[in-house]
Amino acid sequence: MIVDLRTYTLHPGHLGALFRLYAAEGYATQTRHLGHPLGYYFVDIGPQNRVVHLWGYGDIAERAARRAAMEADPAWTAYRGRSAPMYQRQDNKILRDAPFHPARTGPRGAFGVVDYRTYVVHPGKLGAMLALYEAEGLPLQLKYLGNNVGWYVSDIGPQNEVVHLWGYADLEDRHRRRSAMQADPAWGAYLARATPLLLNMENAILRPAPFWSPAPRA
Repeated sequence: MIVDLRTYTLHPGHLGALFRLYAAEGYATQTRHLGHPLGYYFVDIGPQNRVVHLWGYGDIAERAARRAAMEADPAWTAYRGRSAPMYQRQDNKILRDAPFHPARTGPRGAFGVVDYRTYVVHPGKLGAMLALYEAEGLPLQLKYLGNNVGWYVSDIGPQNEVVHLWGYADLEDRHRRRSAMQADPAWGAYLARATPLLLNMENAILRPAPFWSPAPRA
């Protein structure tokens, strides 16, 4: 699977208006063509006035065909004309599942907050980082954090990036789970081996958009 990760930055004061317009006019049209989004969030803690949404496709050809059909739909054209003045910029990148996702991870329900993390790996070290993480880091994070919402590697766009998302009931749940993980000596040992492979680490706290919920499991 590939994931189209899209980050839209709004003019200040427009988030509520955009969500009302999108819920009324855009969401039904977009999901009719693209399917149910993997996630649709807004940034709560981090860069403000941002919307983050993820769309899954079988491959790049399916993405092109679905988006072409959407762009040809007059209802989408009309919605886009009304929403466009609210945006400062729109960015996207194409991700692929990490080798261990979703076989060993995957969404486990609806969450009040999502910790959205983007790490940049030293060039040439991505394979080593993923192998080390799968062997040592992932078991610990699944033990303590539990709710992996997605684990991806950049494919088209900024290179040497990994993107992972973790769901929590609330910020207190996040604090409790992460504190327990950080107190485990095994996590400290893993970090000592993993951090030299990383150039940069960023995160933001997301909340689900009011019109979105995870798709029911098959």
